[in-house]
Amino acid sequence: MAELKQRKSALTAQPSTFAQQKHRTVAHASREHRLVWWKIVIRIAATLIGLNICLSYLITETAFWGHKSKWTNWRNYIPRSQRVFTQQELAKYDGSNAELPILLAIEGDVYDVTLGRGFYGPGSTYNLFAGRDASRAFGTNCLSRKDHLTHDTRGLTEDELAGIKSWHSLFENHQRYVKMGTVELKPIDSDTPIPPPCDGAHAKPI
Repeated sequence: MAELKQRKSALTAQPSTFAQQKHRTVAHASREHRLVWWKIVIRIAATLIGLNICLSYLITETAFWGHKSKWTNWRNYIPRSQRVFTQQELAKYDGSNAELPILLAIEGDVYDVTLGRGFYGPGSTYNLFAGRDASRAFGTNCLSRKDHLTHDTRGLTEDELAGIKSWHSLFENHQRYVKMGTVELKPIDSDTPIPPPCDGAHAKPI
């Protein structure tokens, strides 16, 4: 009697086991089908992107139809930790050491402008921006007075402050320059005289 019950149980279990196996097979096939579909989509997308870049080079000699910004700067996609510089450390990156990059800061943010060596390298007029935060000079265009080569922006007009913001945005979104970190700026002593206006202002580079 017990043996008969065991046989009945085995017969009852077989259809259930078969159904489970069939369900697993169907689910696996469905996953395989989706995977193949996504591979096709990715290949098509990659082909279209490649053709678009090639066509852009043929017509504009650039990869993105002449568009230049931080998003087209491949250097921005290299993982790098953002460093916090002291003002003394930042001063080492003024271009005087050919083995080090050229860095400058504006409103506390540090950017690698080595690819702009013609503007910021040794011997250039604008090398005075390298290795420091000279935010004030970016706003006043004053390159002839050392007291304007500072992060002290006290006493500037709204237009001059807006000018600093504009230059900051340019560096942040530049197609060749890369943000490297920030600089710890010493607080400005309120008793320190505000730098006087500059009469011999000059335009700045890009």
